[in-house]
This record gives sequence, structure tokens and C-alpha cells, in this order.
Amino acid sequence: MHRKFLTAFVALLMLTAIPLSVSADENEDIPTNAAATGVHESLVAALAHADLVAALQGSGPFTVFAPTDQAFADAGIDLANFNTPELNATLTDILLYHVLADSSVMSGDVTDGLTVEMMNGDNASFTVANGVVSIEDANVTTADVIASNGVIHFIDKVLMPSDDTPEEPANDIPAVATGTGVHTVLVDAIVQAGLLQTLQADGPYTIFAPTDQAFADAGISLTDFDGEEGATALANVLAYHVTMGAVTSDALSDGMFVTMLNQEQVRIGVTPGGVIVNDANVTTADVTASNGVIHVIDKVLLPPTAPEGDICYNLDTHTISPTVGQEECEGYMYVTDYEMNGQNITGCYNMVTHQVTNVSEAECNSYMWTAAVIIPTTAAATTIHTSLVAALGAAGLVETLSGEDEYTVFAPTDEAFAEAGIDLSDFNTDDEIAALADILLYHVVPGTILSSDLAEGTTTVMAANGDELTVEVSAAGVMVGAEMANVIIADVPASNGVIHVIDKVIMPPADVVDENETDEVVCDVTIGLSSDGYGFSPAAVTIDVGQTVCWQWADSSMGHNVKEVDGMKSTTYVEGGIYSGAAATTVDFHHTFTEDTIFYYACEPHISMEMFGKVTVGDGGVEPTSSDNDDKEDNNTPGFLGVTVILAALGAVLIASMRKEDEA
Repeated sequence: MHRKFLTAFVALLMLTAIPLSVSADENEDIPTNAAATGVHESLVAALAHADLVAALQGSGPFTVFAPTDQAFADAGIDLANFNTPELNATLTDILLYHVLADSSVMSGDVTDGLTVEMMNGDNASFTVANGVVSIEDANVTTADVIASNGVIHFIDKVLMPSDDTPEEPANDIPAVATGTGVHTVLVDAIVQAGLLQTLQADGPYTIFAPTDQAFADAGISLTDFDGEEGATALANVLAYHVTMGAVTSDALSDGMFVTMLNQEQVRIGVTPGGVIVNDANVTTADVTASNGVIHVIDKVLLPPTAPEGDICYNLDTHTISPTVGQEECEGYMYVTDYEMNGQNITGCYNMVTHQVTNVSEAECNSYMWTAAVIIPTTAAATTIHTSLVAALGAAGLVETLSGEDEYTVFAPTDEAFAEAGIDLSDFNTDDEIAALADILLYHVVPGTILSSDLAEGTTTVMAANGDELTVEVSAAGVMVGAEMANVIIADVPASNGVIHVIDKVIMPPADVVDENETDEVVCDVTIGLSSDGYGFSPAAVTIDVGQTVCWQWADSSMGHNVKEVDGMKSTTYVEGGIYSGAAATTVDFHHTFTEDTIFYYACEPHISMEMFGKVTVGDGGVEPTSSDNDDKEDNNTPGFLGVTVILAALGAVLIASMRKEDEA
């Protein structure tokens, strides 16, 4: 029904555009006839603007009262002012007030006082006097112009439906932003986030308005904010650009904080070069609107919670600042001849630390608090882990550390790799690459372990290569591995774990190499474990100078190791002494002795159970300070607990034997 009414209205308007000297074509529809009159260009343009042409090309019939171009001019109607959905709806209402649907009303059918309902739902009344027909306050100047789908009557005024008198063009914040030509994305975002009516309200508001280029630079696409959750997130971002009240630039002061609609604060910087909001420059200030003021900015402001931030990242250098917190990260601003404490400074000024660094303006303005990324990317962005990242690539471990599984990485610096003498060109064969991977995985622990998770004292964790790794926490700091590598930066966040920066490369037990080692190790004596697992077997051996002792066991029920002590049954470890590494269930460790000496050692986990061993080399050299009277005489003698276990077993056998004799 409405479609027919609309078609009739357009047709009628078009017919009224035909001057008396122009003959109508009864075979053409109403819009076509109106377009041919030469006096209805405004009407035809309005129909097209309101998307009503197709409706008035329908079968009808329609009666259209068609205002002339002069009538549109007299009414002050400018189609450029109808630039929102709401304003276009108003234009449609006006045009449909000129259309009578489902009938072709000829001038002879009109009687004085006749009232009809127009296509927009409002009533219109006719007056007939002295042979002149009027509708409302408009005179019919040319009547009964016939078209294929109705009739057109020319009128000399635009009819205005009730409460639809032309309004002044909207001048609120969204309307002004629409007219700038550089805020298309912002306006679309306001509509998508459901904030249009809010920002059309009385306010007043102050909006820091990012340009289209600012949205492009930030990589923000509105398609990323689909659905209800997306609209909410987008609204949070936009609300971080708006504050209550009309705050002009002269009311802003350096260092002030302004609370935005999302209840987060932005920091204002005022320099001789202009105003800065967080890290965005105000490029045009004090653009007035009917309900507030607009300041044009060159960057999109990202609130702390949209997206959630973890780390300070620089968009210009693609690096991170691991020790910089959010407030400091967002406090950078580039100043030129900025007066501070009686001095004029030029450079990158931090409003939190009050320090000035000599970096480019682009770098200074590119700090942002952002979400963490995967471990390899984070390590690459620290600028001090080039060797580590290269080693991960050479060992084929980048993909491993880029997945969803979480890891804790103790990351040696480039200087640590240099001090360890690790040259990646030395790792070429499959065995050499496997050895490199073993070293690297000894720096990786599954799961996320923050420094706050570590208790004071020594903790043993299982590294990703299968070896145990010791972590020692004391008042002096955190140290890792037998090399006692210091954690110099803790808790660098990654999206799949955490990085702790260390100052040394730590070597897994299997990779502890004796400096006299040859390519092929010949074991002159091999020491294993006693049958109960609580002693070395043999516990005491004698070798010649230059011979090699191997400690070997596999898949034992408990972890064991070899660590030098300063005497038989002593619990004092020798600093820098011979050490097989953290206790493990499988150990293949060897040492070649090059001088007369007596080597005493213990198993760390079982030192309290007197799990000791002794190697006499040659004549033993200098007599030890501790007595050897307690040396075990039997090389196969187990530890103290082992004796107890054997006695208990023998007792059980004896009791069983006695029971069998009684039954017999």
C-alpha cells in the first residue's frame, strides 16, 4: 500500500513540473513526466535523495501535488542538509505528504472543504474559490496532467506536514564530524557502537577526534568489532576519547589528568608546539559544535582495558621495554624548547620519570601499552637476545615456543652467549643440532613460573630437556643452574608464558665436558648404583694417573648425582669442584684424573644417608684432612638404609622358614 502511495506521490510531483506549454505523455509514469517539465528538478532530486522514485513508478494510481523549483527555493529546502538517516526520514515524510494513493483525483472531483489522508498518514484539506483549487495553503497552478499511473497537479508551495517545519541543519558533534571530511571512520564507529544519540544529546561534551588516517595507522578496522561484544569494546575505545563539559584548549594545562566517559584518565601535555593527549597530537583545536567542542588528534587513544595491556612496545622501533610499567610507558612526549626547571629542553620527555632521552620524535611518540606476544617475538624485541633467537631458529625450536603451551624461559643475553663461546656455525650435523637443542631446552621449564612463585631457598624444577634445574632464591637475588646464572630482569610477560633474563648460559648435566675429554671416552673404571639405590657401586676405587672414571646408571627409581666434597663423609662441597649436575635417574658422567689425589664425592639428595664415594688416584698425593677410617671396605656395600633393608628382608625369610617347619 505504501509503495503505491509513494509511486503516486512521485508521479504527481513530476506532473506538476510540466509547464503549460509542455504536453504530458500519458504513456510515461509520473517520475518520467516530472523530469521532463523543466520546473521540477528540485522535486525529482528530492525523490531520488529519499529513494522514492521506484515507488512512484509503480502501477498506482497516484495523485501527486508537485511543488515547482521556485516553491522548493521559497521553502529554503537544501538537500545537502538531509545527511543522516533521521533527516532523510523527515524528507520522506514531507514528500509523501504530497501524494494521495490508490486514486487519480481530477480537479473537477475536488469540492470545497474536502479532506483526504495523504500517503504519510497526515490529512490535507482542499479549498475551491473563484475557480481556483488550493490544497492547504498551496494553489494548484496547473491541473490534471495525466500520466500512465496517475495524475499530477502543479502547486506553488511545498506542503509541510504537522510538526515537520524545516529545522536548522544539525550542528551537534556527530554532524560537525561528518562535515569535516576526515572523520568518516569515527562517525561510522559512533553509529556502530550505539553512541550516536548520546553524542547528539545536549551534553556538553569534549571529544578528541581521531582522523581517518589515525584509525588506519592504528590498524583498527570496524569489521573487527562485530556483534554485541565487539560493539561494547568499540564503545569503550570511543568513550576514552570523550569527556563531559566543553573543555577548550585554553583550559588545558601541562600534566593535568582528564577523566573520560569510560572512567579512565588521559594525560595532557602542553608544549610550545601544541597540546598532546597521551601520545596523540592535537592538530586542530576548539572546533565548536552545538553541544560541545571537538579537538582533532592524529592518533587513536587506546584505553588500558581495550585492549588489555601487558608490556611497553614501541611501534617505531618494534622493540619492548621490559622494565617499564604502564604509567611510565604512556608518559612519553616529544618536546621542543620546552621550559622545565629554568631550562629549555628538546627531546623525548617522560612525564612520570621526568627524564629526557635523545631519540627521534617518531620513536618518542610510538610507545604504547599493549598485549604481550609469543615468547620468540618478545625475546626478539628485547634487543639483547639476538643470539638466543638465532639459536632457537637453528635448533628448530621457534615453533615449539610459539604454540599455546605456556613456558618459563631463562633467557641468556647476547653477552652471555659470547662469554660461553657458543658459535652457531659449529652446530651443523644432526647430532650437533640435537646438542644445541638440549642446551636451549635446559633453559626452558613448562608452565609459567613468576618470580613471586619461587620460595626462598633452593628449588629443583624439571627443564624441558628432561634434566632437573636448580633455582636458588636468596636476599642477593635469583640464581639458576650449576653456573649460578643471575636473573637480571624478571617477569617479562609473553602471551604464552614468561621470560627471566639471565647473565650466563647454563649447561645441562649431559653437556658438562671435561677439558681433557677426547672424542671417544674410554672408561677405565665404571661406577654405578648399589642394588638398593642408596650407595655407589663400587664405593671406593683406585686408578692410575690419566685414567678415566665413569659414573653411569639408567632409569633408576631415584635421582642421583656426583658432587665433590672436601673429605670422606664430609657435608662440605668443594666450590668449583667436580660436579655431574642436578640429580637425575639417568646419568652418564665421566672425569679423567691427571694427578695423584684422592677424590671424595657424595650424592646430593642422599648425603644425609651417607651416600659417599672415593677415588684414589696414584699414590693419593697429599694426605686428606679428614680420616679415611670410615671408608667402606666392600665396594658393593650399600648405604646405611640399604643395610637396614637387607636385614629386614633376611628376617622375613627366616620367619617364613620357621613357619614352614612348624606346619611340617
